[in-house]
Amino acid sequence: MGQQKRNDIEIKVKLLESCKEGIKRTRLMYLSNLSYRTFCKYVDFLIDSGFITYEEKEYRITKKGQQYLRSAKEYLELKEKLKKLREEVS
Repeated sequence: MGQQKRNDIEIKVKLLESCKEGIKRTRLMYLSNLSYRTFCKYVDFLIDSGFITYEEKEYRITKKGQQYLRSAKEYLELKEKLKKLREEVS
């Protein structure tokens, strides 16, 4: 079977995690495994939302981005637990 398609939150989490230490644009795009157009859409959203900054040719996560990242990871963990519970009940 092929790789499962990622949802919007999973993509944002991957991008934010990659920006923790500062990362150059090309490397971030490579790690994100997105098309150029899709990559730009997500990066623009993250910058406009104040989750990442672009300074000195590197993307870095902001405090607001760190808060979003924590919340998003908690959400994804709960979602996975719920999925497992549903499978057990079925």
